[in-house]
Amino acid sequence: MLWLVGTCVSLAAAAPDEGEDEVVIEEEAPADSASSRTLDRAEVETLPARSADDLLAAMPGLHRSAHGGQGKAYQYFLRGFDAVHGGDLAVDLEGVPLNEVSNVHAHGYLDLHFVPTALVSGLTLQPGPFAPAVGDFAIAGSASYRLGLTEPGLLVEAGAGTDRSVDAATSWRPGTGDDGDFVALEGSVGRGVGEARDWGVLRGGVGQEVALGGARARAWVLAGAGRFSSPGVLREDDLQAGRVGFYDAYPGSGGGRSLRVLGALQAWGGDAERSWRATLWGGRRTLVLTQNFTGWYVDEAHGDGTSQQHRAWSTGVSLRGFARLGRRAAWSGGVDSRLDDLDHQEVSVEVDGTAWAERSTLSARQGAVGGWTALALTPARWLRLAPALRGDAFVVARDDEALAWAPVLAPRVTMAFFEQGPVAVLGSAGRGYRSPDVRGAGSGGRAPVATADSAELGLRTGSERTLRFRLAAFGSRVSDEIVFDHVAARYLATGATRRVGLDAGVVCSLVDSLELWSDLTLSDGRYAATGEPIPYAPRLLAVAGLRALRIPVGRNTLAGGLRGWLLGPRPLPDGSTSRVTGAADLTATLDRGPWGVGLSIDNLLGLHWRDGEFVYPSHWDPDAARSELSVRHITAGSPPAAHLSLHRRL
Repeated sequence: MLWLVGTCVSLAAAAPDEGEDEVVIEEEAPADSASSRTLDRAEVETLPARSADDLLAAMPGLHRSAHGGQGKAYQYFLRGFDAVHGGDLAVDLEGVPLNEVSNVHAHGYLDLHFVPTALVSGLTLQPGPFAPAVGDFAIAGSASYRLGLTEPGLLVEAGAGTDRSVDAATSWRPGTGDDGDFVALEGSVGRGVGEARDWGVLRGGVGQEVALGGARARAWVLAGAGRFSSPGVLREDDLQAGRVGFYDAYPGSGGGRSLRVLGALQAWGGDAERSWRATLWGGRRTLVLTQNFTGWYVDEAHGDGTSQQHRAWSTGVSLRGFARLGRRAAWSGGVDSRLDDLDHQEVSVEVDGTAWAERSTLSARQGAVGGWTALALTPARWLRLAPALRGDAFVVARDDEALAWAPVLAPRVTMAFFEQGPVAVLGSAGRGYRSPDVRGAGSGGRAPVATADSAELGLRTGSERTLRFRLAAFGSRVSDEIVFDHVAARYLATGATRRVGLDAGVVCSLVDSLELWSDLTLSDGRYAATGEPIPYAPRLLAVAGLRALRIPVGRNTLAGGLRGWLLGPRPLPDGSTSRVTGAADLTATLDRGPWGVGLSIDNLLGLHWRDGEFVYPSHWDPDAARSELSVRHITAGSPPAAHLSLHRRL
């Protein structure tokens, strides 16, 4: 990162003074912290993105783990948090929450494979629980997607990859329409490189936006269906002995199928002085996952495979309001409600997937109602104060238990100094929380809520053309950490934890629309009672890259990016650490008139990188002697693969 700063400073010093009249700076919403980031569609196109999940990798301090397969929700690591499959990362689409409460596989399960990438017009990324409007699951951070098709006309695209994949996509927006008028359809099938890596996915969306007197209204529906295999884990001793290859899989390693439909009716209106927004949303979800982490360790006769089935109906309402209170103050606030009707089933399965025993069934309803209020005060030109308070109440009704409920209050505040100067100072503090999981709600009205009290103090530059940077120190204390137990195949509460760390980033504009950038996150996470490190929590993430934002090249336009990352050693349960791992990816699109060609390369350097490392006992050879000793397991990272596509706009 130091060499990048030096390069940028040199370029800034050498850059000619072009005059203030040639610099146009667009006004953005005030930042909630020094580390928040907003991307527009041009920046989205510079990221390798086969699904909307991939775009979250642009969040400072975030790393995604796919465990070697495509189709299952990613596991997220953010600022020293193992945010599991979304339990500590709140994500919404146009204000509609996307985390699935009490999903059978993981509370807060975040599966974005149903969102067409063509319809993502931008997103806001916020490490920490500081945004006033964000509620459930905002412990490590939050993200908000904007939905719309930015360019009119019909776009048709087809491609194929060396990972034995083919895909096609089309999207259309009328020439006289708005961003909210769209139709999109995307499909992809592939066998992958190695064993048990095949997938197939079909997703699409339709939207209509209309004028409604002095207001506007929009309706949209997104839907996606997919099936996939998962290679699961490999024992390291099997790998070193040559009994399995790096991209192999044990029999019955896992897979699944997924269906999700989500729609919303939205209306908004007002002006710069007063505005409002209302949303009514609903959706249907079906998920089936088969998994086996331990082979024949628990049951030597049938094996330890399980099949989880999740079905849910979800609906909710949200209202938002904004009003200026004179020249130096403004108010914003809102209310949210949500209701989920859930059915879970978990059965034990043979290696071939045949069910042989029922493990558990559960039917429940889970509700939430909450609201927030926030002020934006500017008592002086050099000072902005933004206090906020959010409150929620959660209710859980299981068929086999009495009604349980839990309230939570979440104060939040941001203080910004010298935001109009070359370097701003921002301090943020707030409480995030994770709603009760229906499986943890007991009798007697008990429904535990996990909370995280966090703070951040940092510096960030404004919108200078040549050099931008941020530097922030952060810390948090979590009331109850959750860690996955591979033998029990469950996420278990393990007690209170605390984290401290540093986050830094530099962006250097080499020439117009060509940027060199680097991010570095350091974190130390430990249990509050013992001081022991938190298993699997990342300590170091370094990311760097180059991005081109629609650069003219003769009669062509080039867009794309190169991104490389390095993940430092993570603590493992036996006191050891995982290996340092990393990879690099490339994406590029060259447009010439209505035609264009795209190229993406995964694992550009061809490394055998480890997507995950875990320590626990297992028994994968039913004919060998069983041992209860814990051993190291790995999941293989994505193999080298190139994907070429051709598109035409009509």
